[in-house]
Amino acid sequence: MNNQEIQAILHPLLGQKTWGVSLGCGSFLTLEFGQPLPPSDENQKIHGEWHLWLYNCAWRVEEDEKILAASGDERDQMETAVHRLDNLTLHSIELLSPACDAVFTFEQQVILRVFAIYSQDYEHWLLYTPDGNVLSVGPGSHCSYESSRAIPAGD
Repeated sequence: MNNQEIQAILHPLLGQKTWGVSLGCGSFLTLEFGQPLPPSDENQKIHGEWHLWLYNCAWRVEEDEKILAASGDERDQMETAVHRLDNLTLHSIELLSPACDAVFTFEQQVILRVFAIYSQDYEHWLLYTPDGNVLSVGPGSHCSYESSRAIPAGD
């Protein structure tokens, strides 16, 4: 997929507010957008129509050109920074070549930067979309948009 195709998939996400922002296992990070969807079973947490899952990448949260936390920081510092992303409107998404690093810019000058850490074998992040597909970014510069596999229950 080229950058223009990926941007077309991401475009409807612009202008939406985050909710349910959560730090998972290690530095896994999830953000929900859109209407809540009913869980498929009682063990699954509620996800949004759009579900962004960062899991095999490094990330950093910034505000007003100040670093709030990064994915390698202490858990308490990451938790505080991650919750700063909650209930913010997404203004833009920039993809950077060659590894599909991403810059998610929110209102109030809050930025989430995402960095690839694997060139082979592992996806960097996934975006589950309302049409039942998933945008898989990584490994390396590989991106795909395919029929969704189910969101893991523990995610």
